[in-house]
This record gives sequence, structure tokens and C-alpha cells, in this order.
Amino acid sequence: MLDDTSINIAINTDEDEKIEPEKIVRCKNCDHELTKASAAIEPHEHTFRNPIGMSYHIACYRDAPGALDLGSPTTLATWFPNYGWSFAQCEQCTIHIGWWFHGPDIFIGLIVPRLIR
Repeated sequence: MLDDTSINIAINTDEDEKIEPEKIVRCKNCDHELTKASAAIEPHEHTFRNPIGMSYHIACYRDAPGALDLGSPTTLATWFPNYGWSFAQCEQCTIHIGWWFHGPDIFIGLIVPRLIR
């Protein structure tokens, strides 16, 4: 039989072992889950300008299961040498959320203002 001291110790131990939930990266437009924060690639964030002068602040991730990969990759005006890019779209609401980069490996650059992190 346990006394009150044993019960308190068991309760405190359980509280100490609680694990924080994984942070999720979501589409700001529809709240759809795009990827997990733990999939971030370092260096993680970049700001680039496209050929028509539009600037984009992106965050790079190893994968984004909630994002569609649209079209065939092109190396035209790529931001990453040896990588072609294709458009990335939210799987749920279809808004443009970034670009998939295809090269020695595949990763995604998500447009930061279009995310909930």
C-alpha cells in the first residue's frame, strides 16, 4: 500500500516526463498542416528577388507533405545553383505557398508571410 508521499512523487515524476508537442507549420490562408518545424533546413530563412523585382522571404524545409509540387522543374532564374524549381501549392486551398527545389536532393522553400509557425 502506498502512502501519500509515494503518490506525490509518482505524480511529480509523470509531470516532469511530459513531452512538448511537435510544432506544426500551417497555411495561413486555410490552416492546413504543411510540415513540421523539425523539418527545417539550416540556414533556414532567405530573402530573394525574382527577375521582375518581387521579393520573397522563404523558410526552407526538407519536406512538406501538405504541399503539392506543380509542373516540371526549371533552372530559369533559380535561387539555388544546381537546383531547378517548381511551384508549391497548399494541398487544401491551392494558394501558392512557395517552391519545390529539385537537384542533388529535394527541398521546399515556403513563403514566410503565408505561414503560421
